[in-house]
Amino acid sequence: MPLDLEPGDVYAGGIRIKGILGVGSFARVYEVEVPGYAQSLALKLTREPVTAGEEAQRALREITILRSLTNPHVVRTFDCGLRPDGHIYLLMDLLQGDTLDQWHDHTAPLHPAQAVTIIHQACLGLAEAHAMGIVHRDVKPENLFIEKNGHIKMLDFGLARSWDGTPVIGVNASEAHMIVGTPHYSQPEQLKTRVLTPASDVYSLATMLYELLSGRSPLFPDNTLPETVETLRHSPKQWLAAHMRNEPRLINTMPGCEDLPEALVRGLDRALVKDPAKRPPNAGALANILGLVLHREMDIPVAAQLRMLHPDGTLNDQLFLPGSYRIGSGERCEIKLRDDEVLSVAAVLEWSGNPNLPHLRPLGSNDLVAVNDEPVGGTVQLPRDCEFSVGNTRLAVIYE
Repeated sequence: MPLDLEPGDVYAGGIRIKGILGVGSFARVYEVEVPGYAQSLALKLTREPVTAGEEAQRALREITILRSLTNPHVVRTFDCGLRPDGHIYLLMDLLQGDTLDQWHDHTAPLHPAQAVTIIHQACLGLAEAHAMGIVHRDVKPENLFIEKNGHIKMLDFGLARSWDGTPVIGVNASEAHMIVGTPHYSQPEQLKTRVLTPASDVYSLATMLYELLSGRSPLFPDNTLPETVETLRHSPKQWLAAHMRNEPRLINTMPGCEDLPEALVRGLDRALVKDPAKRPPNAGALANILGLVLHREMDIPVAAQLRMLHPDGTLNDQLFLPGSYRIGSGERCEIKLRDDEVLSVAAVLEWSGNPNLPHLRPLGSNDLVAVNDEPVGGTVQLPRDCEFSVGNTRLAVIYE
């Protein structure tokens, strides 16, 4: 029988159910009181004991991914696992707010700065997963949560998998299905190669941004988005065909969008191209485009400065936007060093933006990375006004 708990029930020896937050065919989400925690938490619990391979893989995949992510734009997980009764659980932050589809009904466009800020934060939430080789595969308004303070968190990694086809855990839980995710926010490659990469998530993020800015779908721009959704409510094949065939109109041709910054228009157009190889390659790259628009065009300060003292004594500053950056030499590095000692990617620098502090993660078993001249062997948070080094290059994040 399904395990459907009600307020007042006690589960697993002390977890008290306070309320029901969400109901799905696979799992329920509850507000709970947990011994040892001062604040209420959210409990995601499978309704049935997980015995089917596909359901188990989906649940274990989400557990594996969420436990590995530290970005503040992803819901935080405190505990998770398989209960003796066969139910898989996730104990998470209790979020106060609404999902994007509940928060905004698309009857009118959002202010451009607000729309860009929302998707910029969603990009930051996915950038860490993309850097780890994981694609979400179900980016849509229902999986983007807006807290009451405006902070954005990405939800539901249950369909995520390794972008190169290697399962995050076990076999692909959706191998038997042609389409992964939601047709409205699907991607052209679903019907061509069936290979989904981080650029596939970029397409879905860009679709949401277009809709927030214009109140219309980039594939059906002649009608408002609510009209289009209602017309195609029972026609998923029409959504999929449109992703394949309909060319999106430039956002600045939509009513009310004529004065959008050119950099935003170009970036959004590029993120919606049919060929994934021609899009920004991952959420971090799209975050950089949107971060520059916010910082330079909309006067919303989201950047810091990265100061670099090179081994030859030259000093330079560069704009440092929230995101994930590989440090080292070669084409794969976003922060390139002029240092003969560093021959590959030596570290990753990750920042989710103010008021959070950056994290520095050395790669491999090397002694090239130090903070305030002390070698570090694992991920460390960089305090304000500290100096760190990679090889013979000294670096510091300067906040405005």
